[in-house]
Amino acid sequence: MLGRRKHERYLLSEPVDASLRLREEVAIERWGDGEVIVLSPEPLKPEERLALEIPGGTRSRLNVKVSESRAAVSDDGAIRYRLVLSIEAPGPGIAHSGGPES
Repeated sequence: MLGRRKHERYLLSEPVDASLRLREEVAIERWGDGEVIVLSPEPLKPEERLALEIPGGTRSRLNVKVSESRAAVSDDGAIRYRLVLSIEAPGPGIAHSGGPES
C-alpha cells in the first residue's frame, strides 16, 4: 500500500446512506420494450439502481432500475428471484432499439 498516506483524501461533510453490490451472475429471460427480465440468486429492492453488463464480443452496460422482484423456481428447481429491470439509459455499445429482440 505505497503512498496511501501521501494521497489527498476526500471527506463528505454529511454522511450519505449507500449500498454496494458486488458482481452477481444472472440469467436473462427476456429483453425488449424498455425492460430486461432476469433470474437472480438474490432479491433486490424496488427502485434500486444497477448497472447490468451484457457479455459478448465487446462488453456492454445498461443502466437499469428494479421495477419488481419476486421469488421464482428455476428449471433446475433452485429458488431464484425474477427481477423486472427498467432500462434507464442505453450504455455504450447498446443499440437504441432495446436489444436483441427488436
